[in-house]
Amino acid sequence: MVHVTERAREMFKEALEQIGDAPSLVLRLGPTGSGLGVFPDSPRDEDHIIEHDGQVVLLIDSEVSEALAGKTVDVEDDPDGARFVLRA
Repeated sequence: MVHVTERAREMFKEALEQIGDAPSLVLRLGPTGSGLGVFPDSPRDEDHIIEHDGQVVLLIDSEVSEALAGKTVDVEDDPDGARFVLRA
């Protein structure tokens, strides 16, 4: 299973708040055309659910969760601002 740090959970919650009033949409960590990315999506039965303060903030497909087993989603500061990173 992939782990998500508290700081990353907080940033996912902030990102969701910026999306607006779409209660059925949550952020998903999943495949994109250029690798892995985070994008708005709807929950699916097989999703691994990440919460922060009782709110669902991130969905991870079971296949992606298995592929990232033992990894941690975290936040790293760089000159352009904070960004999400995967750590071993």
